[in-house]
Amino acid sequence: MAMVSIKDVAAHAGVSPGTVSNVLNRPGKVAPATRERVEAAIRELGFVRHGSASTLRAGHSRTIGLSVIDIGNPFFTEVAAGVEDVASELGYAVILGNSAGSPDKEDRNLRVLAEHRVRGVLITPSGEDPGRLDRLREHGISVVLVDHPAHRPDQCAVAVDDVAGGRAAVAHLLARGARSVVCVTGPLTIRQCVERRDGARA
Repeated sequence: MAMVSIKDVAAHAGVSPGTVSNVLNRPGKVAPATRERVEAAIRELGFVRHGSASTLRAGHSRTIGLSVIDIGNPFFTEVAAGVEDVASELGYAVILGNSAGSPDKEDRNLRVLAEHRVRGVLITPSGEDPGRLDRLREHGISVVLVDHPAHRPDQCAVAVDDVAGGRAAVAHLLARGARSVVCVTGPLTIRQCVERRDGARA
């Protein structure tokens, strides 16, 4: 069966190919009634957009990269599920990379994401070298740090204030009358453990 083209959809909907392109790429520019007519034609004809062609035109794909340091950690599994849920609602797919805490592996994963012209990257970096992320941004790829604080005003991050968390936990115990508090944490090679301990001490 021959692939259905934009011209086929346009003829079926009684609009120009440019209008179909707008519905696919800039739906807000098309009147609702016209958009509904084009979307109905797309469904009826079974039209599937050519991903490679649209990526070349737009300069990016409808994909988002997610790079984590340990996909076996249930925390990152839940993060990945949340990212995929929202991305799917917005018409994006997610490419997952697991660095396993290796900066070299993370570098390879980020290169692949850049080659795929992802729209953006969500990352829990495996190291403190911002150069890797700056290179992505130079290529027009948005970057958001996940579970990692931003150290510069030009960085975006979604992270927990672990120092404040440690303080809040001990303050709660002291408010309930505790006078001897033990803070049990993980290895001090992990930033979150150090910051929670520091907050508890404070």
